[in-house]
Amino acid sequence: MQDIWRLIHSLLSLQDAARAACVSRAFLCLWRCRPHLTFSLQTLGLSKMACKKGGIARDYNKKVDRILKKHSGTGMKKFEIEFYGPSNANTYYHLNNWLEIAITSGIEELTLRLTPDVTKYNFPCSLLSDGRGDLIQSLHLSHCSFRPTVEVVSLRSLTSLDLCLVRITDRELGILLSNSLVLEKLGIKYCDKINCLKISCVLERLSSLEVFECYSLQMVESKSPNLCSFCFGGEQVQFSIGEPLQMKNLQVIFPNSISFGRAELPFSMPNLETLNISSRCEMSHTPTAPGKFLHLRYLSITFAGWRFSRAYDYFSLVSFLDASPLLETFILCILQKGKHDLTLRDPIYPRQMSERQHDSLKNVKINGFSSTKSLVELTCHILQNTTSLECLTLDTTRIEFRCSDSSVDVCLPSDRDAIKGAHKALLAIRTYIEGIVPATVKFSVLEPCRRCYAW
Repeated sequence: MQDIWRLIHSLLSLQDAARAACVSRAFLCLWRCRPHLTFSLQTLGLSKMACKKGGIARDYNKKVDRILKKHSGTGMKKFEIEFYGPSNANTYYHLNNWLEIAITSGIEELTLRLTPDVTKYNFPCSLLSDGRGDLIQSLHLSHCSFRPTVEVVSLRSLTSLDLCLVRITDRELGILLSNSLVLEKLGIKYCDKINCLKISCVLERLSSLEVFECYSLQMVESKSPNLCSFCFGGEQVQFSIGEPLQMKNLQVIFPNSISFGRAELPFSMPNLETLNISSRCEMSHTPTAPGKFLHLRYLSITFAGWRFSRAYDYFSLVSFLDASPLLETFILCILQKGKHDLTLRDPIYPRQMSERQHDSLKNVKINGFSSTKSLVELTCHILQNTTSLECLTLDTTRIEFRCSDSSVDVCLPSDRDAIKGAHKALLAIRTYIEGIVPATVKFSVLEPCRRCYAW
């Protein structure tokens, strides 16, 4: 019976669990041993208006203090806090006390998110000394300084580390990683003090690495023997991956990454199974190259920016399909405005880059489909050269979230030109594509929402 009560209590929100503790002795005992504590404006029932009026820090501090004083410390496993308040000694005093209570309780997961106005906070690394940080398995920090030293930091059980907008240098990060020998997942985002990211071979368990928009970064060097998933976003830097044959999943976001992916990756990472490429600017076409992706099963290509000086030849993406004999899923996302160069009276004569059939391709989705001639040609080529195709989805908008999704009530706004472009795309689909879709293919066309947009 006690296990059932504990399960019910764990499913309650922080506010509901606190209310239940006021009316039930059993729930009061469970409240004092609640394993997961998550503090934010929402979980504490505080208004964002109070934040604007400057009263948030006082109310927030009182509520967190009251909850932690009543918690016995026993059984606490996860501590997550979004901290609000001005940058002053009193604010930091409260936060340091809360972190000390959580860490000395033996937590396994620690998440600290500071608001941008808390600009000068230094995480108290001394709390991780003398073995007190040895039980922490997951550490997520944002908007703070983190200054570990060899003598202080001890994170023997850390498997997941995520740093976002954290002020930490190359040397300090090296110290942190050298004391995290069982690390499996590492994420570094918007950390501008890092110039060179070096990962030692002693991190034998590291399998996932994410580096995003670290503007001072010039080189990423990994000697980890089991790194198999790598995500990089930012300006292109020098990469040195010690065991490239281990790499199975790759995501890259930088200028000309599509051309780079086709020309370089088949040779440098030949065993990729999942590839996500996003580019903010590109050449006019995808190059034809001799390399093959012999193990690739999932390919996603995104044209993410507006800096395309001339119309891109989307048909040239067939080069990726020809190079990937086992490819099953192909996602093409076009976020920049389409050129709409079809008059809808022009005949489409299929171009032939090769006679190769795409015998494994099953699912194709094109987001941001337009009446661009090369895009229509690409779609026709896939339909005419893919006997294994099961599903084709053409989305004529560049909308990421729709009101048909359960998570949103209204579609994200789109300009009048985009709505007109979607209308042209629908006409192109009806003119050139609908008639050649095999009966065995599930064909879906997504268009602007008639409830949210007036045509």
